[in-house]
Amino acid sequence: MPVQENEDKRTTEQPVADEEEIRRKQSQEQQDKFGVQKSGKLLPFLNAKAEHHQSRIDSIIEKIANQTDKIDRNEAKIEALSAKADRLEDTNRMLKATIGNLPGISIIIDKNEKRIQAIREEKIPKRQKKIDRNQEKIFALNKKRNRITHKLNRVVALNDTIKSFSIGFNKERREVFADAMTRLNTATVDCLSDKKAILETKKQAILDTYNDPATSTVDKLKLGEQLKNVSERISALENKIMKIARPETHYSEQSNEQLDASMKMTGDKLDQMVQDGTMDMPTLAEGAVQTAQEVETLDKSKVSEIANQFHIVEDDYNMIDGIINNGSKEDIDKARAELREGIKNMESLAESPFNSEEVHAAAVDELSKMRKQLELLDSADEIEVESWLSEMLDKGDAVLTDDGGFKINPDYYKGLPRNDRHVETMTEIQAVEVMSALATAGVQFSAATKGENKVGITVSKADVPALNDVMYAAIGKITRTDTAKEKDNYQMINPEYYASLGKEDKHTRVEPIDTARKIVAELQKKNIPYSAVVRKNDTVAVTVSKANAKIYKQIESAVKGERAVEFVNPAFFKELPKQERFTRRMNEEQARKKSAELTAKGVEHSAVFGGEKSAVTVAKKDSQRAFFSRGKMQRDAQRISGRGQQQKSQQTTKKRNNQGLE
Repeated sequence: MPVQENEDKRTTEQPVADEEEIRRKQSQEQQDKFGVQKSGKLLPFLNAKAEHHQSRIDSIIEKIANQTDKIDRNEAKIEALSAKADRLEDTNRMLKATIGNLPGISIIIDKNEKRIQAIREEKIPKRQKKIDRNQEKIFALNKKRNRITHKLNRVVALNDTIKSFSIGFNKERREVFADAMTRLNTATVDCLSDKKAILETKKQAILDTYNDPATSTVDKLKLGEQLKNVSERISALENKIMKIARPETHYSEQSNEQLDASMKMTGDKLDQMVQDGTMDMPTLAEGAVQTAQEVETLDKSKVSEIANQFHIVEDDYNMIDGIINNGSKEDIDKARAELREGIKNMESLAESPFNSEEVHAAAVDELSKMRKQLELLDSADEIEVESWLSEMLDKGDAVLTDDGGFKINPDYYKGLPRNDRHVETMTEIQAVEVMSALATAGVQFSAATKGENKVGITVSKADVPALNDVMYAAIGKITRTDTAKEKDNYQMINPEYYASLGKEDKHTRVEPIDTARKIVAELQKKNIPYSAVVRKNDTVAVTVSKANAKIYKQIESAVKGERAVEFVNPAFFKELPKQERFTRRMNEEQARKKSAELTAKGVEHSAVFGGEKSAVTVAKKDSQRAFFSRGKMQRDAQRISGRGQQQKSQQTTKKRNNQGLE
């Protein structure tokens, strides 16, 4: 199962052909700088490891399937035996009720009783024991498969980490590195936790032998030394896990300089380990994770110094790409205005007769770049419209007209009575947003171009309220019908603020009108900017920025009178690593009862009492003691880890394929 090379994720061509060539050269230079790839040793090693782990997982899956088949056969046999015993019992009841007094019949009845007893007390229990053994094997096989899966995930993540260094675009490279390091961190912690679990099992076995009355004093001395050694190893693993464990958002929230510095330091570390002959996966993975986290201990100036050694100097086209791909319409308009102003100033500089030839040449060169950047920005709307239109054409929902325009769902327009048509006109880019939202909401519509850069969208008059909601959510405006102009219908509050927020920065909640009034009053007291739309059905859509979403939720809870959540031992929850937590959700009555039970047993735990969303958390090592009986655990092992795992394994394999494995 070879590790695939990273695919180029860019979907649009560079505006100038040689710009792409420059980036390819930068990518190659980046690969040459990274000694691990130049050595040609590490990626083939990861390929071999991936092959090995996947082969073991496939073998285990086959064994689980075999055990599951045996369980099915034994269950079928038990069912047949039970049915046979039931028939014999029915026969005996019939014989006793009719001719049971006859001498020969009593012998038949006795013989049937013995057969029933043999089935109930010998044959069925024997089959049940076989099922229990099969379930235990499945449970053990699944534990083993999980451990190997963690190792495979570690290989994939390290592979993707290495490949990220060769990507020639800063933004894409950082995203791939952050994702790979997040997975590498998680997989490394999982592997260390697996080692710890094995040692804890070993420790318990030593303790059981030590406490056995038959164990001699001399043997206890030896066992004591073993116990001390195992305990020290467990403690070391716990310290290592606590040191390297990070939340899933850790790398995605880092600055560009931190990520660049992490990549430089991690690349150098892996290169050095390979050159030194260190080729075992645990050391490579832990070394990469720990080195990347060293950035957290450095001051800002040192981080900048290291980052500059790795940073690829990208021209302004990449910055413009970033605005087009990630910025709001306001960002694009602002960048366009700034460029136009800059072009105007640069034209004056280029045309001035008082400048030297060197300054004149530099101004002409810069002016050419700025004009190309403006062309790229001006094409952003067109690219989005063309992309959406191509998809509609492929599906057969759109047709092109002779004048170069287009029509969407023209048959719907023809079938709609003239007096039932409501038309809204907007720009092409606005129309694409609105039509996409209408399609998602299941609202029928038709559309057609109306002159240059204008599109008319037609809906049934019955769907005007839905169009209002969609248009406001998509482009911050509503239809201007007579109904909409009425005082109490679709009244808009602070629409300018809504329009100023980017798509990804809006937090909108729909509230009953009385609740909304109270919430808005509290927002005003706290000077929190907001926008609102009063709708026909006596509801209000209130919007704040994502940065103020938490404050909004607090106000909402207070206004609605929602009871505060009660926490039990929250410090235990915070100190317990994420991968070591076992949480069971339940209602509040069950949670309080379970908390009291665990307190009586002396089991450390944390709890949240909050109505139907209550929960109790313990360490994974205490989960069986806290929540499971042995019989239930075995049944769950069959139900969850046995038959349901094959489909999950296929899904996991597909996910793994997308992370760099064939």
